Amino acid sequence: MTEEQDFCKQFRKECEALRSEKIMLYGAGEKTKFLLKNVREFDFQGILDPQLEGEHLYGAEVFPLQAAADRNCIIIIVARDHIIPIIYDRIHLFCEENGIKIYDFHGNRLPHKMAADYDIEYWNVNEERIREILEPYPVVSFDIFDTLVQRTTLTLEDMYQLMEMEGVVPRQFAVYRRKAERECTGICNISDIYDKIGQITGWKKDALEEYCRAELKMEKRVLQPRREMIRLLQWAIASGKKVYLVSDMYWPSKEIIEILHGVGVNDYQQILISCEEQKSKKNGELFEKLKKLAKTDQIIHVGDNRYDDIRMAYRQGVNAVQIMSAYELLMLSDMKELLNRVRTLQDRVVLGMIMTKLFANPFSLHEHKGLVYIEDRNTFVYCFLCPIIHNRRLCMGKKNLREVCIEFERDLERLYGVDIDNGISDKFEKALLDWIRGHLDRVTLEDVELVRALKLDV
Repeated sequence: MTEEQDFCKQFRKECEALRSEKIMLYGAGEKTKFLLKNVREFDFQGILDPQLEGEHLYGAEVFPLQAAADRNCIIIIVARDHIIPIIYDRIHLFCEENGIKIYDFHGNRLPHKMAADYDIEYWNVNEERIREILEPYPVVSFDIFDTLVQRTTLTLEDMYQLMEMEGVVPRQFAVYRRKAERECTGICNISDIYDKIGQITGWKKDALEEYCRAELKMEKRVLQPRREMIRLLQWAIASGKKVYLVSDMYWPSKEIIEILHGVGVNDYQQILISCEEQKSKKNGELFEKLKKLAKTDQIIHVGDNRYDDIRMAYRQGVNAVQIMSAYELLMLSDMKELLNRVRTLQDRVVLGMIMTKLFANPFSLHEHKGLVYIEDRNTFVYCFLCPIIHNRRLCMGKKNLREVCIEFERDLERLYGVDIDNGISDKFEKALLDWIRGHLDRVTLEDVELVRALKLDV
């Protein structure tokens, strides 16, 4: 039985009592697609997703939240279990005011106390424990994206919007890019995606090639290593294990190899990319290819996706162990409420930077069981003070960073009773400048001009 069949069977069973209701599905992911395609006996009115309003997905329209009230619908949230409370917090006041009932896809009326799931067990996992799990296996495979490397944006969509902000692609590029990838059939590569963009927009081939190069350039810019995972991979190689890299990806292996080389990943056996092999982890075929190459069943796979990397590996007779992506760790941490406070791209950019800094280490929440502890000054300055100071400077219209830093120090002392000696200003200014120099691609074009006007060495 496939994931699709599994999920739809369970939904029918658990949500039987809601069959007579008019339903809006909150969430535009794959599971929503499964329901709209297969569960025709339920009265699905459409999809709710604030980032996709006005689009058509899986044969259904994406509506604003108000449509649920106008159509007298209930809402079923179709998302990962630990994300459901976040979405509920985002919409429940509106729903209460409009008499809208909210359910999860298990048929539970919200709010309700969700049972602790496997995610909590993850707090017992650290690098040493992963090594113990991998030790008996002569062959280890690693997922690439969100496992060995990660983007420093909150979502992939944010990366496309940053490209728009920089002016290297036209407006609405993010919408068309996302739409094209959804509409590509089968296992697609980057050329397939841009061909589809051309069909949707009518943009010329030369322009599309330019935009594709811009995307690759941005991709390489925002990617950074997850150093603990790189160290784990290097340990596996040094231990004499055969190491393979396995990824569902539209970029060709040539580009991915270059990215990996830049972060110290070199001596692996082979890289398997879905768009080149025309096989995917989603249906298990890429794991079948891996077994043939390795010529053994004694393989363990390491990845972040609980279905593609874990369940499908097991179904093909490959053992697997999950590590969490930075985004998933944010979702599970005590900082998850920040996700409901972002309003603008700039908000999302800053949160993406914070997320990447705090959760690049997949075991960062191990010691404190999901609580975020910041124990060094540099991390605190990077995540919280630098964005505040930078934005404050912009709001005040001041070009002198030292002025802003000193003023902020006074506020810290006045508002919070923090006694700061006179010597911190230089360090504070240096930290801010380091932050700006390292993230010129994260600020608006106006900000970039301001930095240049300061004649800083960036």
